[in-house]
Amino acid sequence: MTQVTIGDRIRRSWAITVKDMKIYYMRPPALMFGILFPVALFFTFTVGRNLSPDRLIPVLSAQTVFWSASTIGPVAIPMERRLRTFERFLSAPISLIAVLWGKMMAGFIFGAGITTLATVIGILWGNQTVSNPAALVLGIGLSSMVYSAMGILFASIPTGSPGEVIVPLNFVRIPLMFVSGMFIPVENMPAAGQIVAALSPLTHTIGLLNLGTGSPSVFGFAANIGALLVWMLVFLYVGQLFHKMIMRRE
Repeated sequence: MTQVTIGDRIRRSWAITVKDMKIYYMRPPALMFGILFPVALFFTFTVGRNLSPDRLIPVLSAQTVFWSASTIGPVAIPMERRLRTFERFLSAPISLIAVLWGKMMAGFIFGAGITTLATVIGILWGNQTVSNPAALVLGIGLSSMVYSAMGILFASIPTGSPGEVIVPLNFVRIPLMFVSGMFIPVENMPAAGQIVAALSPLTHTIGLLNLGTGSPSVFGFAANIGALLVWMLVFLYVGQLFHKMIMRRE
């Protein structure tokens, strides 16, 4: 029996990523929830509030990466489950985690690409100075990984319809926006609210983006990075367990 090397697994995962990029990026659910919805939310938040660019740009970037990166998995996996192509992946010499990693990378590239474009436009439009480029890049890149993994987790719901995944996902995404310092700064929340905010990955996304544009982060650079890394691993691990559980039932 030919032994599958790490390089083989990476190439197979990347083939899945490229396939998803070609097929799902232009699908209506991806365009609606990955681009149009965060833009609409941004204008709802900003119109008539006279906020400074250093407050607006982190909100724009956080909303965009949060919604776009977490949308590709819930679009791709249910459609492939309906067409039975997801099961076909697993009959090939490739592990479940390699399949999920390939799909997570598709969400990561989608989210990071769109968010980078939106952030650059916001910086140029607002004439904003980037005081900490590393924090800004990490805020976008690491957050794209986290929310893509979150989308993969919810895509374990056994259905062939993307809408049946996106609706329960939205029941998590929308409340997270209100407890993460996006609309009300964390420091202005009551003590209980600050505890909840500390547990939200979106809080730490906004913290890194704030540092990138010269604003303070309540929890600090290291805590923001650590929290996002922990959430990424949790989403990946739990998502893999749920996918395995569903596959056994089927």
